[in-house]
Amino acid sequence: KCDLSEGVTVEFWLQTGSIASTVTEKQVVFDLWNGVSVGSSEYGRITVELTSSGSPFLVTVLSGTTGYTQQSIGDQSTLSDWGHYAFSFASGTTGNIATKFYQNGSLNATLSTGTNIGEILNPIEARLGALINRPASSTAPAGSGKLSGSIDEFRFWKTRRTDKQILENYWTQVRGGTNNEIANAELGVYYKFNE
Repeated sequence: KCDLSEGVTVEFWLQTGSIASTVTEKQVVFDLWNGVSVGSSEYGRITVELTSSGSPFLVTVLSGTTGYTQQSIGDQSTLSDWGHYAFSFASGTTGNIATKFYQNGSLNATLSTGTNIGEILNPIEARLGALINRPASSTAPAGSGKLSGSIDEFRFWKTRRTDKQILENYWTQVRGGTNNEIANAELGVYYKFNE
């Protein structure tokens, strides 16, 4: 589920390799797509990319043509050897999409832009480390934008995580539910990368 009226959060540990423009213009960390053709009013996308110029991260949130495309967030000095990065996206109270960017548990930057969207419908597919499909703003094919680096503890939450939740859990594993206890039911995808 990916409904910005409830919010979504993407978080991960990342160690970057080279992000020089001679290697690649952009590198994709996470790309979510709902399987609908680019240009359709049903098209849905959330992408987190690294770029070699200016802010290190570019984020895209689209439903049809509503939302925003490749907005910069953070500054180049935010990249570290290993760092934890979190992005929360939600429909804002002013009609814009409210995006928060966290580094190592602390709020680093906020962005309020684009136009609110609700739920991204249809079955959702996603990929770590490259494009899942051609984006609306490019002719780059699926598999482009390969990440030069390492990812650990990737989490996709079906809700906007609070500042406190991100700070308290960025440095440790989170737990799931059991047969007699519901815990972290809003955790949609969790890759520990520990096998």
